[in-house]
Amino acid sequence: MDSRKCHSRNCLENKRTLIVVGADSSIGDVLVPELIEQYEDVILTEVPAAYGGLVEKYREYAGEAKLHLQELDVRSKEHIHNLEVYIDENGLVIDSLIYLAGINILAPALEVTEDIWDRVMEINLKGFFFMARMVANNMILNGGGSILGVASQHGVVANIDRAAYCASKAGMIHLAKELALEWARYGIRVNVVSPTMILSEKNKDMLEGARAKKEYLAKIPLKKYAVPEDISAAILFLNSEKAAMMTGQNMIIDGGWTIC
Repeated sequence: MDSRKCHSRNCLENKRTLIVVGADSSIGDVLVPELIEQYEDVILTEVPAAYGGLVEKYREYAGEAKLHLQELDVRSKEHIHNLEVYIDENGLVIDSLIYLAGINILAPALEVTEDIWDRVMEINLKGFFFMARMVANNMILNGGGSILGVASQHGVVANIDRAAYCASKAGMIHLAKELALEWARYGIRVNVVSPTMILSEKNKDMLEGARAKKEYLAKIPLKKYAVPEDISAAILFLNSEKAAMMTGQNMIIDGGWTIC
């Protein structure tokens, strides 16, 4: 199927493709197996340094979806262009983009260097925009789709040592609103989810320490951290037809942190 010649919603019904950016993550580990049951083609991407882990993780996957594993550094215009060419050459109709990529570099505001600022912004905000723009060009030809990013509660409320991170996530939330407004005419929905601290195997020792419980857990009225399953459930809902009337929204998954 040539996606450039497909102008009806039937194309999505016949051949649906999902892209997950930053798939080798704690959220991705829970989310991807659920999503690959729903799509004919699934493109999973990771930065070159983590790409080997992604390949190993899905080497023997035996699901129904056809997996496409791709190296992608969202800071690279060439990488994004190469992915766009790959999509076009394979005639893939993009129904959904889920942007899991993100970075946080803790530093007091007075110690934030230009390099720290640029790196956080390039991955969290700039990368989200240019990936969204790339898939939107495909979606416009094919009846629309869903674009979804992972922002943060720190895009809504502040926290110390996170000047670049808070700014990037706040920008991501408002960018989703602007894109949702601009692209609604094409049937493209754009939403974000904003988690609180997410407990995983990678950060378990830190978050369960006495200092983290005092600084973080004490601020969550439900008195528990989020887990990857909480975020995956929100993404699955927003990406589904059950959320067909939701666009430009920020779904906060924070146990009540931001209401205090």
